[in-house]
Amino acid sequence: MRQNQVEAELAAVRAQLEALLDREAIRQLAVSYAHFARTRNIDDLMALYSSDASFDIAENMGTLPGLRSGREAIRETLRIDLPRADPWPFIHQHYIEMLGSDNARGTLYFELRQGVENLRVTHIGSYIDEYVKEQGVWKFRSRKLSTTPLSDAPISAPSLG
Repeated sequence: MRQNQVEAELAAVRAQLEALLDREAIRQLAVSYAHFARTRNIDDLMALYSSDASFDIAENMGTLPGLRSGREAIRETLRIDLPRADPWPFIHQHYIEMLGSDNARGTLYFELRQGVENLRVTHIGSYIDEYVKEQGVWKFRSRKLSTTPLSDAPISAPSLG
C-alpha cells in the first residue's frame, strides 16, 4: 500500500470512531439525565445543560408549563418539582441525528413512574432535544418535553359478543 492510501484509510477510521464516540456520549447524556433526575441530584443535572440552555415543559405534567430559558430558571423548576414527584424515569428509543461535529438533535422516548403514585406509570412521552458540544463535552442545548398522562382507571376487557 502506498503511504497516501494508508493515511486516507486511517483518517476515515478516525472519523468513524469519532462519530461513534459522539453518538455514545449523547446516549450517555440521556442516561445520566434519567439517573440524576431519579437521585434528585440537581447540581449534576445542571452540569448536563449548555450555558445557553432552555427547557420547555408540556402542559399536562402537573407543574407550571412553558419555556424555561437559562440554567437558573431550569434549576429552580427542578428544585421544586423533583422532590414533589419522586420521579422514576425509564428511557427507551433514542433517535440521534448528527448535524455536524458539535451539533446534533434527537428524540428520546420514555415512560415515567412516580414514587408519590406508588410507582405507577403516570406519563409516556418524548423529549425533543438539541445537543451541543461545549469544550469537548456533549450537553443539552434545549429539551422540549411532550407527554401523554395515563389514567389510573383499570383496562376493561373487550366484549365478545
